[in-house]
This record gives sequence, structure tokens and C-alpha cells, in this order.
Amino acid sequence: MEQTAADFKSLSSRMQKELTRIELLRKLVRVLICIIYPLTLLWFVFCIFGGFIINRADYDTSIVTGQYVMIGFAVFVVAHYAFMFGFKALNMHEDKTMRDIISQLFPSAKYSPTGSVDPHHLVHSRLFGKPEITESQINSKGYGSLAIPVGNRLMTLADVGVTSANRNPSSINSPRMLYQYLVRPIFGARVESTMYSFRGMFGYCRLKRSFRGFVMLLPDHLENRIGYLSQIVQGIKQKHGAKFVHLEDPEFEKLFVVYADDEVEARMVLTPAMMRKLTELRKSFNRDLMLSFNGDMFYYASDTPDGFLRPGRKSLKNEHLLEQLYREIDFCQSVSDEMECD
Repeated sequence: MEQTAADFKSLSSRMQKELTRIELLRKLVRVLICIIYPLTLLWFVFCIFGGFIINRADYDTSIVTGQYVMIGFAVFVVAHYAFMFGFKALNMHEDKTMRDIISQLFPSAKYSPTGSVDPHHLVHSRLFGKPEITESQINSKGYGSLAIPVGNRLMTLADVGVTSANRNPSSINSPRMLYQYLVRPIFGARVESTMYSFRGMFGYCRLKRSFRGFVMLLPDHLENRIGYLSQIVQGIKQKHGAKFVHLEDPEFEKLFVVYADDEVEARMVLTPAMMRKLTELRKSFNRDLMLSFNGDMFYYASDTPDGFLRPGRKSLKNEHLLEQLYREIDFCQSVSDEMECD
């Protein structure tokens, strides 16, 4: 079912009151974040160096310093309470709004605001860690899921946060943790997204046939990026001699870099017709895509720091929010159709 621009505009107008409330709550939460996290960082610094400062100061200076600390602590307690209250209210209104949007745009879909995906699929996709990762090693949280009938099957789509697995222990140190938990939330799109190495869309479907081995498609310009993607690529190369596969389709290779542990099988998966389908699907999508084939499963993911099943913060005031969300979910349905999923 295609939605017209007038449909999106009309629906946006009907929901404007709720969308305006969400925008105000987001501004409140953002202000409180800019108060709480710097105070927490200052408190951390004081815990390390405060004793030295107080011991070097005279009695009067120590008393004044203590008073400032107590005032700062009181401000923190009040701001933190307000933040938790505002954050809870924001999530409640976002869930309600998303439920209304999904029911209008996709009446047959079943939306769960707290739904996630089975960790088995996150592991099996290999999009979030090295090949030796197990379900007990992956940390994920769901921020909503959709079950959408596509023909005689059910497509699963979720908004998930995933912590990079198999992280090098040497990278887990105090400066990194300070940045991860106290600095990134101040500048991040969503405070909860900063806790993860990946936040965004994750979908999957079962194929009608099963392939040997494993094939992964990554955005070509992200291949050498430092971070969890580079860990994934290195992990693939280290496992079963997986290697880069060159395919004779220049347009496809402008969009994707292919790795597989069986080059012959990769060419069986990525036939010329399949590459044309994936090229057209990628062009219809406005963000980078990661895709993988593993056995009889097809997986796809896209990083969305604003949250995939959350009202987009850049277009709350007009119909573009609804149109973008519709096109993204409709894209996932198209993927399932084109991949001929069961």
C-alpha cells in the first residue's frame, strides 16, 4: 500500500500535539543531560584530586570547598530526579506515538515497544562480532520490534542496541570508559544510544534455500574505519580463510565490499540478478547497509543513532518524519520480497 504525500501530511497534522510534546520533552532531557553529566564528571575528578586539594588548603578554604561540594551534590540530586522523570515520560510518549504511527501506516503489523530479537540471530549474522562470539558474550537491548506479515510469512524487524563483542581487553580502560559513559551522552543523538557500539535497525528472514559458508556485504567506504566494523572484517579474515571477493559488477562494488569464506559459494549467492536487486534496494535506502547470508538466513542492519523505531528528532514538525519511517519499513518488506524469504 503506497502512502501519498497528502496522507503523511494529514496524519502528521492529527498527531501534531503529541509530536510537539515529544519535542519539548526531548529539549528538557537534553538540558538536564548537559547539567548531570558534567557534574558527574566533576565529581569523579574531585574524588581523585579533592583530597589533595583540601589537604593543601587552609581551614577556611576547605570549609568553602565543602560547601560548594554539598551545593553541587544537591543540584545533581534534583537534576537527576528531573532527568529520570522526563526520560521516562519521553519514552512513554514515544512508545504511544510509534504505536499510533505503525497502526496507521502498517495496520497488519504487530508492534512491541519493548520487543527485541533472539541473541542467536545477532550472533548468527556475524554483523556484531568476530566469528567465535557466543550468545553469552553479546550484550543487547531492544527498543521496539515489528512483526509484519509478508505474503504467507512473518518478517521480523527491530530497533536494537548492541555492545561490540570480542573487544580487546586493552581497550577497556578508564579514559575510554569516562568518554563512553560521561562525555558521549552529552553530544550523542540519544543518551541510551551512546552506551552501545551499534544502535539501529536489525532485520532478518529465512531463505527458501540454504547456502554453504558465510557471505558478508559491508559499505565500501566503511571497510577501513576504526571500530567494531574493522574488528568484524579482521575476524572474518581470520576465520576459515575468509577473504575479499571481487565481483564483475562495478555499480554493485561502488556500494558494497564482499567477504566470504567460500568464494565459489559467494558467487552462487551473489548472482548477477541478486546483485542488481541489492543495488536497487541500496539506492532506495538513504543510509549505509550491512548484509549477511549465513546458511538459510538473510540478515540486514543499518546504524541509526536516533533510534530506528523512534520518532526522528529532525522532522517532528512536518510529514517527513512519517514518510521517512514508512519508506524505511517498506524497504525492509522489499528486502524480504526480493530475497524470496520463506
